[in-house]
Amino acid sequence: MKPIRIVGGGIAGLSLGVYLRKLDVDVEIFESGAYPKHKVCGEFICGVSPSSIQQMGLSDIIAQSVNHTQITWWMGNSLVLEDTLPTTAWGLSRYKLDEDIASLFTSMGGILHTGSRVAMSDDEGVVWATGKPKKKGKWIGLKIHALNADIQGLDMHVGSHGYIGLCGVEQNRVNCCGLFRMDKTIKGSGSTLLGEYLRSNGLNQLGDRYSSWQKDESSFSATAGFSFGKQSHMGAFCVGDSSYLIPPFTGNGMSMALESSKMAGPWLEKFSRGEIDWEEAYSSHENECVAFFKKRMKLSCSMQPLLLNRLGQMLLKTAAKTDVLPFEFLFHQLRTP
Repeated sequence: MKPIRIVGGGIAGLSLGVYLRKLDVDVEIFESGAYPKHKVCGEFICGVSPSSIQQMGLSDIIAQSVNHTQITWWMGNSLVLEDTLPTTAWGLSRYKLDEDIASLFTSMGGILHTGSRVAMSDDEGVVWATGKPKKKGKWIGLKIHALNADIQGLDMHVGSHGYIGLCGVEQNRVNCCGLFRMDKTIKGSGSTLLGEYLRSNGLNQLGDRYSSWQKDESSFSATAGFSFGKQSHMGAFCVGDSSYLIPPFTGNGMSMALESSKMAGPWLEKFSRGEIDWEEAYSSHENECVAFFKKRMKLSCSMQPLLLNRLGQMLLKTAAKTDVLPFEFLFHQLRTP
């Protein structure tokens, strides 16, 4: 059988590696960093089915997550929505999740190289799972763990030019992860920087609560220079954020990483066994992903400007408060083909 090399050891690359080992494919993963590692991420999975998790061999790891069944939305300092999630969200930090999947991968005979950078190419048998491609962009993502925040379920706060989601993860931590329009006049570092972005977005009530929480400064992460939608890598076999980057308000990023890897597995297995050539494996996976993700990507990229536009926020707030916002409908549309 032909071996598969995966460049990038985040959730997409690692889950694909585990899935391929389960299919008896020889796999090497090249990761530039080391484990465990904090990452900018909403840190909850909501959308991918339990059967898919089981098929990929990840059920025992995901079972360690914190289950969330409620969602709360705020526009500025106004509560506009409290509802039950149509599908349970599984909260688990990337610090733990990635390390656990990496350990599972190596225990299954996979070869993992950390501290290893690989130049991008479209070579046969190479899969790219390197996360958000660096490019010019107007967004900054910030994340930190709070240690004594009392949050129930998923808590979303939309400000004037950004938003932040709060989610409980293991060890009674709350992940605070926000996406904001970059403002170079805002100064600070670590938890202070995130607090300043909350204030600049008019999220003063949340800012007051945030300032009272104890934060784990070692968990602070930041990323900038990216754009949303289909990522362009002509000829390269890509999974996860390297393929599609969905606006994070959907809460669908981690699910999409797992879904794209699940779709990649059977095509890569066929290539490894010599049943199809690399071009067919690449194009088949690409076509399947386009069909599977097209609707949710189009909808999410059209909704994000509404969240960050004054008129759009007024319309959404009115719709939510008058119970005409089709929350459950939108939720499913952002998670189904």
